[in-house]
Amino acid sequence: MSAQPYFARGIPMLPVANVRRAIDFFVDVLDFKHGFNAGEYGGVRRDAIEVHFWHSEDPNLPPNSSCRIEVTEIRQLYALYRERGLIRPEGDIAAKPWGTTEFVVLDIDGNTLTFVEVFGQGS
Repeated sequence: MSAQPYFARGIPMLPVANVRRAIDFFVDVLDFKHGFNAGEYGGVRRDAIEVHFWHSEDPNLPPNSSCRIEVTEIRQLYALYRERGLIRPEGDIAAKPWGTTEFVVLDIDGNTLTFVEVFGQGS
């Protein structure tokens, strides 16, 4: 019997108008760490999460792109991001019927970032 493939993790790739600006926003505003910048492609990281960015000239792509980032201590993160004015009014923190607590932030290009905590995994 041979070993089966194991999917280790996914890395969201978000379209952005300017990779450097996207990296700076994630580092300066969302407290990620700089990962890399190859001009048309770059990325950031925080703990076990990576988010990559690719340059796009199409302004319609970011408002129609999103990713979900699973976290712990979501209420603490929510309070910090709320203090910074980042929470979308229609994406305020809420318990969802599928077993998570979530809130929504838009990045500097308009990509939707949904921060998610599975019930029972944090505060």
